[in-house]
Amino acid sequence: MQPSWKQHNDQFSKIKLPASAPLCQAFEHVEQRDNDFYAADLGCGSGIDTLAMLEKGWKVLAIDKDEASLENLKTTKSALLETQLQSFEKLNLPQLDLINASMSLPFCDPLHFNACWQSIRLSLKTQGFFCGHFFGPKDSWSSRPGMTFLTKAQLNALLKGFEILWMDEKEKEGKTLSGMIKNWHVFSVLARKS
Repeated sequence: MQPSWKQHNDQFSKIKLPASAPLCQAFEHVEQRDNDFYAADLGCGSGIDTLAMLEKGWKVLAIDKDEASLENLKTTKSALLETQLQSFEKLNLPQLDLINASMSLPFCDPLHFNACWQSIRLSLKTQGFFCGHFFGPKDSWSSRPGMTFLTKAQLNALLKGFEILWMDEKEKEGKTLSGMIKNWHVFSVLARKS
């Protein structure tokens, strides 16, 4: 049985994990800012990356389609945190300095992915940062309906108009939340809008 997003987020909220690799790369590239730096965490889930950005003093818009995850994040009582209950299919974003999408965009339906990416592109300020993950075609889940997978060439085309500051491609076996072993094919990216 597939675990629900609520089960997934509940499990990860109990574990102290570091911020995602793309976000850690962004921390190295973003100059020290006060709370005028505005970031969004798309598919924020249990809030690992959201909390890391709040610790940097950034204003953060945490977006997820799971209301329980957002309610859990609100318990931080940070004045810098905003939450928004929203799916990628209807993504509506303000002007942002950084957009983080850690292990979330692959779960956007391919029918809506281009519109979702266009929303991301338009909402990022010039010199704004995108950091996140994309799944490649060698991923075990690539035959699943309703998910988006990109080749490296497709990813490079998607990032046209961005300076790629860091990209890492990994293909390895690993466990899913349910304990199933699968082949992961993941592109991790940090890019700056030109």
